[in-house]
Amino acid sequence: MPAPLTTDQTSGSTKSPDPLSPDDLLPVGLITTAWGIRGEVKVRVLSDNPHRFDPGGILYVHGAPYRIERSRSHQKFLLVKLQGIDDRTAAEALRGTHLEIRPSDRPSLPEGHYYLDQLIGLEVRTTDGRVLGTIEEVLRTASNDVYLVRGPGGEHLIPAIKDVVQAVDTAAGVMLVDAIPGLLD
Repeated sequence: MPAPLTTDQTSGSTKSPDPLSPDDLLPVGLITTAWGIRGEVKVRVLSDNPHRFDPGGILYVHGAPYRIERSRSHQKFLLVKLQGIDDRTAAEALRGTHLEIRPSDRPSLPEGHYYLDQLIGLEVRTTDGRVLGTIEEVLRTASNDVYLVRGPGGEHLIPAIKDVVQAVDTAAGVMLVDAIPGLLD
């Protein structure tokens, strides 16, 4: 694989980058193929942040950081040139690879809003102390999201509405819900 970014992005000093674990990163794009002969890659965008691929930004490939030299729209895709990926062979070696970011690089959300990966795996408890299980999936519906919770008592579908969801503590890994009539039947 081509060499990743080797210059400290704040001080400009040269250093050897420490790759991050793939478990520490979030995908924002998928490289589908090489484009042209100068190292550009065709990317299917997985992020709704319109500035995610702006020149100068940092993306990770297999845990190693790469600076974005340029990007441009092409049909439903983006064409992205990463620093250090300078020819078609290097670009082709990245086919099928995710472009990723650190969770700390995504914008903060307003209070009471969460990224899906912050919700998946939360333990769900009722206000009277019963453990329902963990959130395994977030289902999108026309009116509101619904949390699929699996636990010892089976599956529960918990609507993401204020009357039901009383508190979310991502640091503690817990969601507190009010078992309104009919919710757990």
